[in-house]
Amino acid sequence: MTTAKSNSPTELTALQNRVSELEEELADLQVLLDNTMEHGTALENELLNQTERMAALQSKMRKYLSPQLFQALVGGTADANTKSHKRVKLTIYFSDIVGFTDITDAVEPELLSDVLNSYLTRMSEIALQYGGTIDKFVGDAVMVFFGAPEAMPAREQAERSVRMALEMREALYQLRAEWKRKGITQNLQVRAAINTGICTVGNFGSENRMDYTIIGGQVNLASRLQSAAPPDSIYISSATYSLVEDFADAHFVGPLQVKGIHAPVDVWELTGVTQENRLDSPYLTIDDQHLLLKELDVDMAALSDDERRAIQKALSRVLAHLSTRVDSPKTIH
Repeated sequence: MTTAKSNSPTELTALQNRVSELEEELADLQVLLDNTMEHGTALENELLNQTERMAALQSKMRKYLSPQLFQALVGGTADANTKSHKRVKLTIYFSDIVGFTDITDAVEPELLSDVLNSYLTRMSEIALQYGGTIDKFVGDAVMVFFGAPEAMPAREQAERSVRMALEMREALYQLRAEWKRKGITQNLQVRAAINTGICTVGNFGSENRMDYTIIGGQVNLASRLQSAAPPDSIYISSATYSLVEDFADAHFVGPLQVKGIHAPVDVWELTGVTQENRLDSPYLTIDDQHLLLKELDVDMAALSDDERRAIQKALSRVLAHLSTRVDSPKTIH
């Protein structure tokens, strides 16, 4: 019969020492695990804080940039440099409050700020509703354009701009009642204008500070027409009118000589919109891509007033389209 040998004191001591070592290693691993978990939690909290700060920053950026430009920058489709610009057909809207600077001395600054902020807030809401790009606010002046950074057919640009301008004017009428209740006795009025034409659009400024905006003669024309418009009126150029005359109610103001433009400009005053199609013409068929002017063989002596007006309207639309026609957008480097 075989009997198991008892462990010697030396072997027991060695085993006890090894157990102690393993316990120490286990304790060290537990400390490492606790530190790792604590560090991981700290990283997770830091990531959460960074995400919240980024969301807050984006929320602030949205207030400084138009939604179209914000999406283009965040989505990576827009370059933040001043090296390239595009030549495209745009529709430009300008407006300002008549005599706003005259009331600054008569009204408390806090009330004046409240009035201006309520006006600009409502105008920007309407502009965004119609997909316009808010270029800038300069005091009480508002500048909005359609067709960039998101491309849009010229007819759609003009239609959205016209409907936006009319809704803005209606909103102004409502704001007047609110302002009077706050103590603004002056009947604040707005003059506005719309023009369609080829503009240069892109980032302008320096590498450290730039604005996404538009420049060119057509922008200047829209601004000049706005200055020439009577209070509470909306002037539209012949280029814009030719695109919206099938639904826009407007009357011909006449050829106006505006500052900075060498030739008189045909101008209409926009009064509203109609659902009737008044575009039918026996002489002209036109859309964004094609223009057909039928042959005219007219006995001037026998021409009726209605026929004369129809021919004048057809020729005016042809000239307006030809003056703003571009085959394809160009990029300037």
